[in-house]
Parts: sequence; structure tokens; C-alpha cells
Amino acid sequence: MAIHNLGYRHCEGRRQSHRTRWLVLTENGIRRAWASAWLRRMLFFAWLPSVLMGFMIFLYEQSESTDDPFTRAFIQMGTALLEPGGQGNMQASGMLGYLQQKNEHPGETRHLFWSSLLLTLFRRSQPFILIPMLGVITPPMISQDIRSRAFLLYFSRPLSRTQYVVGKLATVIFYVLLITLMPALMLFCTGLLLSPDLSVLSSTGDLPLRILLASLLIAIPAASLSLMLSSLTTESRFAGFAWFAIWIFGAFTAGILSNSTWGDSTSPLKYLSLFEVFSEVAGSILDPQLASSRVEEPVSILAVLTAVSLAVLFRRISAPMQV
Repeated sequence: MAIHNLGYRHCEGRRQSHRTRWLVLTENGIRRAWASAWLRRMLFFAWLPSVLMGFMIFLYEQSESTDDPFTRAFIQMGTALLEPGGQGNMQASGMLGYLQQKNEHPGETRHLFWSSLLLTLFRRSQPFILIPMLGVITPPMISQDIRSRAFLLYFSRPLSRTQYVVGKLATVIFYVLLITLMPALMLFCTGLLLSPDLSVLSSTGDLPLRILLASLLIAIPAASLSLMLSSLTTESRFAGFAWFAIWIFGAFTAGILSNSTWGDSTSPLKYLSLFEVFSEVAGSILDPQLASSRVEEPVSILAVLTAVSLAVLFRRISAPMQV
């Protein structure tokens, strides 16, 4: 037997197309992350509020066709609790004022009410799941590859750096969409099922596309930033600490500066907090009346954040391959 036949065998499996090789990394990353019991618990709590808020939509739609004072009082009380911080036009008159105008502009008011519930989901429920979830998933994704020099294995195959980054990003974006896009769509569908008829689609039919756009504008920057932090160190715990520090200290600093003599509630200093940036983007997209400023400002911040994160990420991935 020839010596070259001793250690080599023909591949008996199906080869992956060069256009979809990044899916191998994504599939493996999703499977490894799903093994965490904490992750599954967080996903459960991310989906639960959407079902509960669907009950608010049910009461709202029932109040359209009934003059029951109890129903109207309950929906007004619930709306006051869910009012998203008094932003934009909401700051001047509040959601209760819009409810009083239901008979004058029913379609516009319905759209605003549904969007308000969706924004509450984005800004109150989801960030508190997003931050710890990515703090668990992303820190080891690239830092372990750098520490173990797994690049020697990855790039010895016909896998480019772009495909490697796309595969890692797709893993993170998949889980972010599970706690942003999916609960929001679940709330929308719950509202449709609990509505008296499907005529509500005439005023809310654009919300699924708005939900998708808002979710992507949250998922892509968050995934890029978290993976960049993972690429900056070989220790996963340092990347995790940096991820939590950016959110916590950013919100703390923005709160102090915005309420001091140097700024106010409409000051650009509030964008030091990623909470405010993501909230403004989601509010502007879901309904312009829910935003306190132009959408161009927070979207520009997210675009710069994503570009810088990806540039650093590609540079860090390329560094071990340089001679």
C-alpha cells in the first residue's frame, strides 16, 4: 500500500457550499448556547410579558364597542402604568389624552396604543433580558478562539475571515431576535386574536415591518459590540465585565449629566446610555409620536458604534494570522 493511503480517506459526507459555510459556525454556536439552562429561563421570561400585554389590547378593543365604565377605567389605569416615560407628544398630553380622542381619530389612536405597548416591551422588559443573555453567550465566543489559537483550524479550511465574523454575528443576532422580534410579533398576533375582528389590520398592518426594523437596529449593533469586546481579550470574564460596565456606567453617567446644569431631559448627553439610544430608535420606528427627538441622531450613533465594532473585530481576527 502506498504511504499516502495510510492516513487519508475520501470525504464521504456532503460538502458545504462556499456561500453558506458560515452557517456551520452559526449552527454550532446556537447549539452550544442552547445547552445553558439559564439561557432557556431568560427566553421564557422574555416571551411572557407579550402575552400579558395582549390582555391590555383586548380591553382596549372591547372599550371600542362598549360604554362599560369599568372597562374604560381599567384600560386608562393600565395605560397610565405602561406610559413610556412621557416622551415627545406623549410628554405634553399623555396617553390618557389620546384615549379621550378615540372617537375623533380611532385608527391613529389604535396605532399609537399598540405601538406604546410594543415600546414598553422593547424598553422595559427586553433590555433586562438582553444584557445578561449576551453577557452569558458572547464573551467566550471569540476570546476562547484567540486563547486556544483555533484560527489555525478555522482558516486552514476554505473559510474566510468574513464568513467567520458573519457566522459569529448570526449566532448572537439569532438569540437577540428571539427576545425582541419574537415577543413583539407574539404581542401583535395576540392582539389580533383578541380583537373583535380583523378590521384592526387597516390601522396596524404596518407594525410587523416596523417591529422587524426596530429589532434589527437593536440586534446588529448589540451583537457587533459584544463580539468586539470578546475579541479584545483572551479571558471571557474580562469581556463580560466590559459588556456590563458599558450599560451600567453609561446609564449612570447619562442620568447624572442630563439632570445637571449641563443638560436636561432632551440633551444629547442622554445618548451616553445605550438604553436611551435603543429606546429612541424603537420609539421613532414604531410611531414617531413616541420619540422625543429625530430618529437620525440615535440611528447615527448606532451606525458609528457598529462600524467601529466591526472594524476592531476584523483587525483582532486578522492579528493572529499576521507574520
